[in-house]
Amino acid sequence: MKKWLIAAVSLAIAIILFMYSNTEAKAAGMTLGYTTGDTASYNSLVKYHTYMNSIATDTFAFEKNGQIIGDAPTKQLTYAKKKNIKTWAVISNYNDTIYDFDGDLASRVMRHHTAKKRFTDQLIALAKKHSYYGINIDFEAVNPEDRSTYSRFIQDVTQALKKKQIKTMVSVPAKSADDQNDDWSWPYDYAKIGQYADYVQVMTYDEHGIWGEPGSVASGGWIKSALQFAAKNIKANKVIMGIPAYGYDWDTKDESGSAMREWNELKTLINKQKAKPIFNKTSGSMTFSYVDKKKHKHVVWYENEKTVQSKSHLAKQFKIAGVSVYALGNESESFWKAIRKGTK
Repeated sequence: MKKWLIAAVSLAIAIILFMYSNTEAKAAGMTLGYTTGDTASYNSLVKYHTYMNSIATDTFAFEKNGQIIGDAPTKQLTYAKKKNIKTWAVISNYNDTIYDFDGDLASRVMRHHTAKKRFTDQLIALAKKHSYYGINIDFEAVNPEDRSTYSRFIQDVTQALKKKQIKTMVSVPAKSADDQNDDWSWPYDYAKIGQYADYVQVMTYDEHGIWGEPGSVASGGWIKSALQFAAKNIKANKVIMGIPAYGYDWDTKDESGSAMREWNELKTLINKQKAKPIFNKTSGSMTFSYVDKKKHKHVVWYENEKTVQSKSHLAKQFKIAGVSVYALGNESESFWKAIRKGTK
């Protein structure tokens, strides 16, 4: 074969391989696992690291003066760096004093110039010190009157981080419309937040929880509506959808007996109670009931491998940036295999 022909064939093969690898990378998208900084999270990271390309360490909060508090899980960060997994630092407005997300705490930092500057400066310092790829801002229960203030806050923080080559992800509640009467989701202006942030993580879980009536944690129709709204207001290649590695167990007679059930815990519970799970066609989720030692009826809703695969496939259907999982330490390999099958 002549040299020029060999060179041409080689070039063609190289181009095909390059295009194929780029297509594969694009198809894979982001698969992000939230970690809580504990041993279980670290063990899951080590066991299942090949299934994810990003982790978000949910270990930081802040005080009313803007001071960042919390510890970096250095063991996890070292391992992630070794495996070329991108790392995000989650900063939430969770208040240990009230054991809940604190809208007033968020408002204070957003509205007070000195606190806002300290908060922003410390985000940069935190990212640099621990080589975080980006910051994940997770302000929940933001006050309705702070809607525009929060958007401006995100704009200012993301611009400051961008100057230091630090990416920004913002976590927002799932919603299918802007409803001023919905105090939980109204404060988040998807269009403006999406304009400024590099990624927007839509929390497509907790459709139902033990604070209310039993129901699917993340029904298929609910997720679709949320993704449709998100993709309409935010560039699809910025949107991340959340997948829960847990379910909820409602004690129908005593609220204190209700609990969140981790993925691994659910199979044990099913076997122990000799329960017979049923696939609910309307929600695309699994459910079962049982009676405890106190003779209280329990209703459980959760996702299994088939429903996780089906719901994670929505990321591909809507051509969004990827999926996130809450949280590492709750799950088994079958969970990750389901996500991989769904996102292929």
